[in-house]
Amino acid sequence: MLAILLDVMGPVAVVAFVGFVWGRTRQPFDTPSFSMVATYVGTPCLIVDSLATSGLGADSLAAMGLGATLCTLIALAAGYALVTVSRQPMSTYLPASTFANCGNIGLPLALFAFGKDGLALAVAYLAVHGVFNFVIGQALAAGRFSLRETLASPLLWATALGAFLSVTGSALPAPLARAAHILGGLTIPMMLLALGWSLAQLRATSLAWPLAFSALRLVGGFAIGWGVALALGLTGTARGVLVIESAMPVAVYNYMFAARYDNRPEDVAGLVVVSTLISLIALPLFLATVV
Repeated sequence: MLAILLDVMGPVAVVAFVGFVWGRTRQPFDTPSFSMVATYVGTPCLIVDSLATSGLGADSLAAMGLGATLCTLIALAAGYALVTVSRQPMSTYLPASTFANCGNIGLPLALFAFGKDGLALAVAYLAVHGVFNFVIGQALAAGRFSLRETLASPLLWATALGAFLSVTGSALPAPLARAAHILGGLTIPMMLLALGWSLAQLRATSLAWPLAFSALRLVGGFAIGWGVALALGLTGTARGVLVIESAMPVAVYNYMFAARYDNRPEDVAGLVVVSTLISLIALPLFLATVV
């Protein structure tokens, strides 16, 4: 199990390390531009491409969507409580404690543990969780909420389009489908390069709060996932996917939003790294309870 986790996370670490070396050697890096392309082009294409090829029916989409919604809202409430008690900046730490890395770590783990059906369900979880991240997480990082910006978000419409294609069995015209696949593939590498570059700018700080928030994201997410799965009566693959996706480390998107709005991106990058390192130990234990 550890070897598989290292196989999944190893490439993630290597790409982030390339960005780290780039930053340490003081090479130019336009973080805002990378953030904009990954957020408004790459991610919507990734969602459409993944959902359109998932083969999920309406019932499976609805059940996983409801589960993802409940997990996200409960994590948001728990994060709010911890941020309030710790007196940390709400706009920095609440998104990091709520929104998980369901994509570049969660999807490969779901595929390994549960096969093709598990991967399809994980994509559905990612789509719903991602909408919350782009609406609530982005609003927190920006310090304001804009209905116009929310309705104009490409991710919202990409999720609706992907769900429609999945439920109806329809497909995009071949050139558009291939374009979405190519552009979606850019997203994760761009985010990880930007994360690595930011880590090169970090200063030594106390690890007390990063460790506390990482524990909430991982252990708290695991407990929330189990509770929601039991409440909804999910079993088998659906239960396993929900639990594992809920227990992922801090999402890289939190860093991207923090960088875009200049909202202490170095702190968020530290939370991403600490939670991801802890997940190397935690995830095998979590998987053992659901596989």
